[in-house]
Amino acid sequence: MAFRNKNVQYCPVGAVALYLFYRFHVEMESWPDFSDRLAWYSTKLLAKSSNVYEEIASHSHREVCNMAYKKAGCKYLNGTHTGRHEGCKLADMMDVPDAQMRRLGRWDHSRMTQHYSTGLPRQGARILAGHGADPGMFLIFLSCKQ
Repeated sequence: MAFRNKNVQYCPVGAVALYLFYRFHVEMESWPDFSDRLAWYSTKLLAKSSNVYEEIASHSHREVCNMAYKKAGCKYLNGTHTGRHEGCKLADMMDVPDAQMRRLGRWDHSRMTQHYSTGLPRQGARILAGHGADPGMFLIFLSCKQ
């Protein structure tokens, strides 16, 4: 499931729409056969260009992700789970309650805190830094480029 994001730069729905526009209107790939469910259900969204029914290998997916991070100047990001890591950290910084983050990521508590979240006690950190207990009193932006 995906929601349209208010910020167009982060919108997964818009990104998929642009990708499909490029694939079928720019690259002129032929449309899937929609007359039979089995014909289009097996069409892969991210497919090898030579065969739309063959999925890309996990190592190919990882290499493409890592190359994109490198080109963007992100020195510490790698792998295919980066979106899960960074999404959890962003939700953490925006004071999304832990229970909601666990449900969004389908994590148990120990997995989320050990592998994905910052693990920082947000409210305590705000109070000690002089910002008060209310959420939204500070925001830390992390950048890929230095």
